[in-house]
Amino acid sequence: MIEVKDLCKRYEGEGRWVLDGFSASFAPGEVVALVGPSGCGKSTLLRCLNGLEPFDSGHIRVGDAVLEPGAASKSGAMVSSIRRRVGFVFQQWHLFAHRTALGNVIEAPRFVRGLDVKTATELGRVLLEKVGLEHRAGAYPSELSGGEQQRVAIARALAMEPEVLLLDEPTSALDPERVGELVALLSRLRDDGLTLVAVTHEMRFARELATRMLVLHGGRVLEEGPPEQVLERPRHERTRAFLGLERASQREEAPAASLGAGRTHVSPVFPGATARE
Repeated sequence: MIEVKDLCKRYEGEGRWVLDGFSASFAPGEVVALVGPSGCGKSTLLRCLNGLEPFDSGHIRVGDAVLEPGAASKSGAMVSSIRRRVGFVFQQWHLFAHRTALGNVIEAPRFVRGLDVKTATELGRVLLEKVGLEHRAGAYPSELSGGEQQRVAIARALAMEPEVLLLDEPTSALDPERVGELVALLSRLRDDGLTLVAVTHEMRFARELATRMLVLHGGRVLEEGPPEQVLERPRHERTRAFLGLERASQREEAPAASLGAGRTHVSPVFPGATARE
């Protein structure tokens, strides 16, 4: 179980709060999709959950381990415990270019978990088989496709035997036909009891995989619920605007003579975001 309570985060030099009292919980075996406009705090939240990013107030609890404000900027047993329990698959994967697929997977088991080479290698081969890449164990990242690199990154995260797996925009660099393969893989991990928390802009991905969706706005939870309810019957008008439902409704209701007006008369509900999220 992950519990996040009143989490606040502001980057130095920026006036706004990226996370502004965010609270949520993630149950074992749950698949949660985090959606919302750019700049709403989704990716920052993931980095805080993994202890990669310090925060200003609030707390994060993972089992019996608790992260307090500023803890991520320090080294210590608590941060290490959180990072072992909460795996992270980065948007750009960040594989070690000088390591093979197998070498990437066994790096942390050897040097963080302290496994011997034989045991770590056996584990690495099992995990590569799990993600369908046992035949690519000796390939370097430059020899792998984007989808293959992503699966190596997932296997590398699983090598630490985490309770939770965080994924930052897992579909962003995939061809459409590869998204289905990713959904199938993550579905198997879900069925194994792993908790998944994914930031995504791909609503079909969220609908097919998630058990719950959180819509973020202004660093807080704007709306949450099952994907079918959030995507088809959102309760909040800002959610409707983000999903494009307001525009669709207006197009259906607009008389033919007014269709030439375009979208210029519609004020954006979400203001332009900064580069930070």
